[in-house]
Amino acid sequence: MQQEVLHHLYDALTDLVCHHQLHASAKGDPVRALARAHLFTALRQLDGTYKGLAIQFLFEANLIGSHANAEIDPIPPVLALNGADLAGLVLPKSNLAWAHLAVADISRADLHDTCLIRANLYAVDLIDANLAQANLCGANLYMADITGANLDGADLRSAIVAPEQLARANVTSATRLSERE
Repeated sequence: MQQEVLHHLYDALTDLVCHHQLHASAKGDPVRALARAHLFTALRQLDGTYKGLAIQFLFEANLIGSHANAEIDPIPPVLALNGADLAGLVLPKSNLAWAHLAVADISRADLHDTCLIRANLYAVDLIDANLAQANLCGANLYMADITGANLDGADLRSAIVAPEQLARANVTSATRLSERE
């Protein structure tokens, strides 16, 4: 069942990219609304592992932002994930550098050893998420709820995160923080 839902999502988004110029669409275009509707409908039917596969697909397809190399500007997101149900997301040891995941529910996610360099995690729910050994250098965690998040060994240098947020997370001596924290 979940595999069918995921394949339907891949097919629908691929069609919107290839035949309906999803990447070239502007904010408010119906093709973006349709893509978002497909995505949000699928996410409600998927468990954490399949949600992880969906997010990796979106990232690799440059739909939620990315940064291929230092010679070019970052790719802005085509699809906004604000309000997305990514609770329980399982996507360890992956690359989500420069991804835009703002205002999504990513509670209880397993993102250990994940590269989240310069990721936009503005106002996300990361309650009880596993971010051990994650690279969050330069990530925007402004207004993110990281209560109970495992930050053991995580690299938060240059991340936008307040001391009050860190006080509610599981920060260890192995967590790398900017000098100001």
